[in-house]
Amino acid sequence: MTHIAREPLLHFVLIAALLLGLNSLWTESRKPLVELSAASYQAQIRNNEERLGRPLNQEERKRLQHEMLIEEILFHEAQQRGLVSDNSVRKSLIAMMRSALKPMPLPPTDEDLLKLQAQIPAENTTLPAEVSFEHVSFAKLENVPADLLAKLRNGADHRNFGEPVRLANPLPLTYRPQLERILGEEFTKQIFTVPTDTWQGPLLSTRGAHLVRIVKRSADQPMSMEQTRPILLAKWRELKEAESVSAEVEKLMVNYRIRLPQE
Repeated sequence: MTHIAREPLLHFVLIAALLLGLNSLWTESRKPLVELSAASYQAQIRNNEERLGRPLNQEERKRLQHEMLIEEILFHEAQQRGLVSDNSVRKSLIAMMRSALKPMPLPPTDEDLLKLQAQIPAENTTLPAEVSFEHVSFAKLENVPADLLAKLRNGADHRNFGEPVRLANPLPLTYRPQLERILGEEFTKQIFTVPTDTWQGPLLSTRGAHLVRIVKRSADQPMSMEQTRPILLAKWRELKEAESVSAEVEKLMVNYRIRLPQE
């Protein structure tokens, strides 16, 4: 055993291994540090949870952290390439790096688009319900004459009643989400449930009180493939470009020391 310990070759191997290890540590320590702060990570989690209206699950947190890391790598890479060092144009730099890294994908087949359509939320490829109606409107509920509904149902001309309200009359066909923004969710909920063959109301909206007669109303309608094609093509390109950028960033990560926040 003593004889082996005195072997010059063994000494050489040990010294070489030590030098290689020290060189690796030295090389690693000289790499730029990319760090995701716990504060920014938690802020992004809160923003996403507020937008979704629910807590993020573990997979969604992991995906969010990865997306934030990609942006940090892209920003540092832009600085390394001497594009600019000003943090105030951070978003522009990240967008520039994404554009520089993403190749032009080959066009998708119809089969690709059908698979994608099955994966994305149905509301993205559905035409929302729409409605058109005539109305007699008042700024306040107490301004509505008690006998007006009966008069309208007996054939009175609705154009002879009401107060000036900034609302087309009749209101042309309007998608449900638009109507919710114009007159509020509660009014919209009622306008899609009242009978269509006669005057109804008064219905309260964010703009006042209304007696209404439905002119036309339709339910949600699935879009045809030709209608959804532009949406699916845009989504497909977005996903393919994101995959390409992610793959390129994975290659760049070896040039950085990475520090992630603890969950």
